[in-house]
Amino acid sequence: MEEKKEKQQEKTEEKEEVNIQQCMEENEKLKKEIKQLQEKLQKTEEAAKKLSVLYQTVHSEFEAYKERMRKEKEEAKEEGALRLAKGFMEIVDNFEKALESAKSATDINALLKGVQMIHYQLTRFLQEQGIEKIDTSSGFNPLEHEAVETVISTEHRPNEIVKVIQTGYKYRGRTIRPAKVIVAIPPEEREEVT
Repeated sequence: MEEKKEKQQEKTEEKEEVNIQQCMEENEKLKKEIKQLQEKLQKTEEAAKKLSVLYQTVHSEFEAYKERMRKEKEEAKEEGALRLAKGFMEIVDNFEKALESAKSATDINALLKGVQMIHYQLTRFLQEQGIEKIDTSSGFNPLEHEAVETVISTEHRPNEIVKVIQTGYKYRGRTIRPAKVIVAIPPEEREEVT
């Protein structure tokens, strides 16, 4: 019986040794995994720091870019305003000369010719800025013309512009002020309206 106990104890001790050995091996594996995970964590933290620095750099550069664009936009506005002012100054100078000569002018035709030259100069200046008169020769167009009055007419085509009350203007194809016009309508259309 004692021998049996001893054998059992030896088996138990062997099992414990195997268990201890397995635990030690498992412990070593876990230590290796922990070390690998710590290395990965350290690399991830370093990458996060680099990304944070990169983000801050990009953010700073973007803010500087926005400020630079704002300043350039302001400068472009000022430059445009100065260019317009200089163009108008020449026209105003010519008006002042015309007004001065009108005080002592005896020849109305010479004065009229001077005013026509100023009108031409102003019209040309507006065209150089991209502003042009709206065409009224092709008939009524509600996108470019404002009908302030209609007249019954058999002499004109329907929707033909009979008279321009106020010239309209476009800036690079976009209507900035519609032309105020009087439009012809046929007699039968007038009867339908009333």
